[in-house]
Amino acid sequence: MLKKMINIIATGIVAVVMVFSSFMITAQPAFATDSNVGIFGVETAILKDCGDKAEDSEGGGIFCILNIVLEVFTYGVGIAGTLGIVISGVQYLTARDNEAQMTKAKSRIINIVIGLAVYAVMWGFLQWILPGGVLRGN
Repeated sequence: MLKKMINIIATGIVAVVMVFSSFMITAQPAFATDSNVGIFGVETAILKDCGDKAEDSEGGGIFCILNIVLEVFTYGVGIAGTLGIVISGVQYLTARDNEAQMTKAKSRIINIVIGLAVYAVMWGFLQWILPGGVLRGN
């Protein structure tokens, strides 16, 4: 049973990677220009939202990329937490008289809430140490 579940999860991960790889292969190439736009005089699609923040400090571009990665992880954690709560809620609702299943669902919900709280604290700390974080505005 566990082996079958691992195979299904691995197949799903491979399928997702293949889909995203196909998008990367067919994407239009981006070329840098000599004009004075974007960060450090190079026109880019990803870092243009950072504006003057990246040019004000040394290594500002990497902090901008780290901020983007942190935002993506935050969305991912939010989606995963929501899905986990929904799945655990359905498990709790369908438990009926099965006390073990109800306890399992309750403990999952509690663990998800604890995980979201820990991520929120970590996110706040990273925003505090990351120059140009989300809380500092544009």
